[in-house]
Amino acid sequence: MTDFSSESSWAEATASHVTDFWESTRPVPAQEQRAPQDRMQRRPAAALAADVNELLESMARKRVPRLDAVRQRLQQARAGMALQPLEDALHLLHAATTALDFLAGRTGGDRSGEFLRQGEALAAGVAQLGALTGDLVQREGVQSPVARLQWIDLVLESRSLRKRIRQGAQWLAQMDQDLLHRRKQVQPDVAQRAIDELARRGVAMHERLQAAHRLCSEARSVHLASEQLAGERAALCETLLERVLPACADLDRELQPLLHAAGYRALVPTELIAAIDARHALQVELTQAAAQIIRLQAGEQELATRLAEMQEKARRVTGA
Repeated sequence: MTDFSSESSWAEATASHVTDFWESTRPVPAQEQRAPQDRMQRRPAAALAADVNELLESMARKRVPRLDAVRQRLQQARAGMALQPLEDALHLLHAATTALDFLAGRTGGDRSGEFLRQGEALAAGVAQLGALTGDLVQREGVQSPVARLQWIDLVLESRSLRKRIRQGAQWLAQMDQDLLHRRKQVQPDVAQRAIDELARRGVAMHERLQAAHRLCSEARSVHLASEQLAGERAALCETLLERVLPACADLDRELQPLLHAAGYRALVPTELIAAIDARHALQVELTQAAAQIIRLQAGEQELATRLAEMQEKARRVTGA
């Protein structure tokens, strides 16, 4: 029997889409058209059933656990992707910009102290957001290459499993051909019962192959979802670094002279215009970044669902 314990290999490891080879029903080629010498070379159904059964057991013992091990690593990596603190910091900074009362700076006197406290709260919010952004960028820089290696492992193991599913499907098709040929011949009752039993076993093995195929399809969904989320996280880092933090710096540059002047005099309306515009620009960027985080969180939840589905499908194949 063919040895199916060779290592995984997949020439199309970087492909995003793989042509689906599975048929919804077991293929039954038109074997009636075959020449007599071809029928003589047909392998018996019992031998084919033994091969398919051994292949299924090998998949359950080795290939499926290896694929599931990659899933576990991907699931563990998600634990370090929490975005809630960053989202909270964005909302707090947005609230701090909204609370900034330029009228208090114009009034002077005791109210100028309130304006100064608002400026301090804003500075604290900017510092917190900057620190969280640095953590996110550093984490992405470290984890992204590792995640890509895990995606490659996922593709390779899935491809290796699919190759064996394809082989099993071919053997089942040949088994169907042999059984159909035998049914057309006059058979003793004992032989007929043996044919029926082999057909029943074929249906059961077909269902197990289908379960393994669904596992591979789920692995592909996990891979695509992971790649999409990686792109969205990179876009979020870009938004924070190139738009939000520069907008924070612009507001700070316009606000600092006002805070300094408010300590000893009332501010005049014309000197507030640039700071008010900078605040609005920052609020726009903060809203955009918060919306990106919401989309990321939805994607993370979808990936968690896909990983859970993949785990459940692996259990169905292995019977664990």
